Amino acid sequence: MIHYEEFETKTGGRLDALDVTEEVVATVAASGIERGDVLVFSPHTTACVLLANGDRTLIASLGRAMSLLEAADGYYHHDDMTIRTENLVEDGEEPENAPAHLVHIFAGKASEVIPVAEGRIALGDEQRVYFVELCSSRLRRFCVQVIGE
Repeated sequence: MIHYEEFETKTGGRLDALDVTEEVVATVAASGIERGDVLVFSPHTTACVLLANGDRTLIASLGRAMSLLEAADGYYHHDDMTIRTENLVEDGEEPENAPAHLVHIFAGKASEVIPVAEGRIALGDEQRVYFVELCSSRLRRFCVQVIGE
């Protein structure tokens, strides 16, 4: 059996880490699946899904790690609109977001898979599911898919 739900949210800006654990728990419960896996997926290249403990200081540490990935001179080909011709937004308001893409590539994840046992997600002690904005405030969505029996 497969059960799928999609959620929409507005992020607060760079490194806004939304705890989506309750949405995942509710989706698993609604699925009726007792054994299997739940996939939490971000269909964005500047937002990611992470498993971490509930200590909010870890998100501050992620910010420090992001700053280590940013070039000292601040120049990114991706953000140079005099040479970039692909994947531009239609309204012409393309954000300078190369650092967010780089963090997603090196440190972020598009998805996490969590086991489902006895109808419950099998997270570790203090472990939470976060949807993390790596760029700027905007409407976002994340998908939760439960597969099993």
